[in-house]
Amino acid sequence: MIKGVLSAVVGAIIVAALIVGLIYLVFSGIIFWIAKVLAIGFIFAAALLFLVFFIFILAVIIALFYYMAEKKPTVTPGEYTLDMEKGKHEDDLR
Repeated sequence: MIKGVLSAVVGAIIVAALIVGLIYLVFSGIIFWIAKVLAIGFIFAAALLFLVFFIFILAVIIALFYYMAEKKPTVTPGEYTLDMEKGKHEDDLR
């Protein structure tokens, strides 16, 4: 009987301490401070990711236009043999 009453009192004290602790956190501003820190961190991370993706996409677009505007080979009429054939950007090493 005494153990049951004692455990009920201890349980009530623990619940009361939790409620008082939550009320203290709400009115002390700690929860708002944590939310503010997380929001600032999220905004900073989003801006940093945008900057990284923007630079990457800009580099890809520049590379795309570089390869699209690359000088095309000119073909002149004449008689060619198979040993005169070269691959793209291959120097004449013979």
